[in-house]
Amino acid sequence: MKPSMIFRSLLMLPVLFALSCGGGSEDSQPPEEIKNPPAKSVGTLPANGEPCSDYEPIEGNETEVSVLFTWNAAQLADRYILLVQDGSAEVFNESFTALSADVNLSRGVTYTWSITSVNENGQTSGDTSSFTTPGTPEGNYAPYPAAISVDFDEVNTSMNVSWIGSDEDGDDLTYDIFVYEEGSLIEEQENLTVLSLDPISYLPGYEYTIAVNTKDSFGNSTEAIRNELAPE
Repeated sequence: MKPSMIFRSLLMLPVLFALSCGGGSEDSQPPEEIKNPPAKSVGTLPANGEPCSDYEPIEGNETEVSVLFTWNAAQLADRYILLVQDGSAEVFNESFTALSADVNLSRGVTYTWSITSVNENGQTSGDTSSFTTPGTPEGNYAPYPAAISVDFDEVNTSMNVSWIGSDEDGDDLTYDIFVYEEGSLIEEQENLTVLSLDPISYLPGYEYTIAVNTKDSFGNSTEAIRNELAPE
């Protein structure tokens, strides 16, 4: 072979080596799996802020009644957790795949309850409601959890929070208000007698949680919680 041909062949080797190394396609990463928690379930019975009407007497038991709880199906939910509380004390906490459950509860007591929808990717808490079982209460009724309203003003990027409280005994009520942005407390007001807050600036797409603690003059209190996703 002539020297000039040998020289040209040597020059081509790096090019051929580069082509052979780069000829394959790059390793592609599999697409990241999107994990979607379930939507929020809405409790339907017992109705919020009303005496309980959907109950059955328990034969041979004068102190308790069987109360029917129902809730709506939530998208992507595999099961539901029913939580019933007497004040801050938990009296019932069980998981169901059905959309209803019967629970034995004491007569003459104001309870709060909520539904949490669950799947393998997470869980979503529902709003808190309250009701009073039939019968003579022992002492003073606890106030009903407040009905919370949240309106987003997209023009001014502000959030308007208001609430309505009620009490079976007609007691004067005060309110402690807590507003969380993605889990961080951004607003706190205590012992309010008014039923709304001044507008609060929000960030589009952020999740906000509003907690209202309703108190009467006898030391009774109940908490209501509402979760809202700000518009994009």
